[in-house]
Amino acid sequence: MGFAENYFSKQGNFQPHLPEPPSERLHYIVVIPAYCETNLSAPLNALWHCTRPLRDVEVIIVVNYPENAGASIIQASLNSVKEVRQWISAHHDPAFRVMLIEALNLPAKHAGAGLARKAGMDEAAYRFNRISNAGGLIISFDADCTCDQNYFQAIESCSEKFPLANGFNIYFEHPVSGNEYPERIYKGIIRYELHLRYVNQFLRFANFPHAFHTIGSAFAVRAGTYALQGGMNRRKAGEDFYFLHKIILLGNFHEINTTRVIPSPRPSVRIPFGTGTAITRFVSAPDDDFMTYHPDSFLLLKDFFQSAGEFYRKTTPDTVRSVENTPEPLKSFLKEKHLENAISEINSNSSNMRSFTNRFFRWFDAFRIVKYLNHAHRNHYTYMNIREASEILLHHISINTPQKTGESELLNIMREIEKLSQHC
Repeated sequence: MGFAENYFSKQGNFQPHLPEPPSERLHYIVVIPAYCETNLSAPLNALWHCTRPLRDVEVIIVVNYPENAGASIIQASLNSVKEVRQWISAHHDPAFRVMLIEALNLPAKHAGAGLARKAGMDEAAYRFNRISNAGGLIISFDADCTCDQNYFQAIESCSEKFPLANGFNIYFEHPVSGNEYPERIYKGIIRYELHLRYVNQFLRFANFPHAFHTIGSAFAVRAGTYALQGGMNRRKAGEDFYFLHKIILLGNFHEINTTRVIPSPRPSVRIPFGTGTAITRFVSAPDDDFMTYHPDSFLLLKDFFQSAGEFYRKTTPDTVRSVENTPEPLKSFLKEKHLENAISEINSNSSNMRSFTNRFFRWFDAFRIVKYLNHAHRNHYTYMNIREASEILLHHISINTPQKTGESELLNIMREIEKLSQHC
């Protein structure tokens, strides 16, 4: 009996798409959802030219569109199917196989990035289940990405260094110069990536233990963990954020920084948030400042997180009094979320401080942090220019920069900080 039998018994009508049996040496499956793409050879070529790991690789491309798709989207998908088939016919390596799933006419109610990614990741879990390889890695990639040549080597090295790891982030860098896109797009992606790293680094400075990037094109998860945690969700947007934070909370989550995923900075309106949407907004108003969360909102979190242990074994009346002494806007947020009830429940299920702390940060998780930040900026703080906010963060972590350092230079500093702080 395979490790994922229970998972697939709960998936209802799951049927595998790929009849070819997996190699007994299969250990890495890259999943690429593809919607209305025009150049799937680019990610395939990037992966193909990577130095091979010691064990076998499969790449599963999920070409998809909803049942209500227009004629142009359908035609683009048919072109993608043809392109992938031609690519497969021209590339032969039993240790590196590319396979195609045609997820066409998906139910409009659920069709989107989440369902397509789920289709590929479920297929990957099924194939690992066939060879009883719960430690095999399901690697999430995107159709508009490329990567460094040592991509598989770095993943292999880190996964062997941390054999009990549930999952991994993979370091990413958007292209910030070149001839492929107009200059305003590069300017926009510098600001957006700087924002992503600013938030992540400030959360780490605030001692939030689960501060990781949640980029759909840059993570990997053990097949056994994937099955035990109920698999990928079907969200039309943000599926990576929701899925990854479920895996991150398990612990044993690590970061791979000795290679790069290189996502595209292209504009997009497919989903209401994310890279493509941010770039689209910037391109429509390129002279506007890119605004981010005010540094003080993170500093308030830092103080609160540092005192979180004081709630251990605290009575409900004491918790209520502590909340009353908390500065705004965190006080109003904690009241709104009934912290006193949460602390009471956490204490009732915690036999020691370590258990309490783990449970506390399961309650005050990344979702709640986002809600707090939005609450704080609706009611108290004003958003700040990303350059100014980044300079303040760097000052707090004792990195001094000249006044009005450019956004590109700030991004390079942030990148170096993250590469040095990661695990592999």
